[in-house]
Amino acid sequence: MLINYKEIMKYPKYKNQHGFTLIEILVVVSIISISVFMATDFIAMGFKTARFTEEQDTAVQVARRSMEMIVKEIRGANTSEQGDYPLILTDDEEVIFFSDLDNDNEFEKIRYYVDNTELKKSVTEPGALYDYSGVPITTISAGYLNNDSEAVFIFYDETYTATDIINEVRLVKINLKINVTPSIAPNDVYVSSDVNLRNLKDNL
Repeated sequence: MLINYKEIMKYPKYKNQHGFTLIEILVVVSIISISVFMATDFIAMGFKTARFTEEQDTAVQVARRSMEMIVKEIRGANTSEQGDYPLILTDDEEVIFFSDLDNDNEFEKIRYYVDNTELKKSVTEPGALYDYSGVPITTISAGYLNNDSEAVFIFYDETYTATDIINEVRLVKINLKINVTPSIAPNDVYVSSDVNLRNLKDNL
């Protein structure tokens, strides 16, 4: 039996059948491409946020451990092996004092200071002549500081009034503002503590 296609195509259901035009194909491809791009970007952003959160948590934990050490050392500030005053320098971003780090009854000179986004610790042993002339050992205590204009160290006298007079200092407030990505999430996390200078304690 021979099929006459011309006759078949006369029927309405066959007259309206046709393929996709080039414009329709381009529109579909564009929609799919945009959807894939948005999905990929969303997934990538999720991974970035998760990574930032993990890095932030780690930085905060390090800062908290360092804070415990700083508090312990400042609390035990005492005169040097030559009888110097326990505090040498008190500044918004730096403090220098004497304290016994290793419980050997000899007081090391300790310096905490801000270097860009890091809080560094420098320790100088008293030495054989107790003149602290040796080379200091420097380590990083905390990273990702975002204090900007906020003081890291604030010093108070016996009436809890801020002071810049060294021999009046009886309490030190330490304030570390941590943020691994200041321009984006996560937000700043404050690690703060107050510490009395035990050997200079008056009314606090």
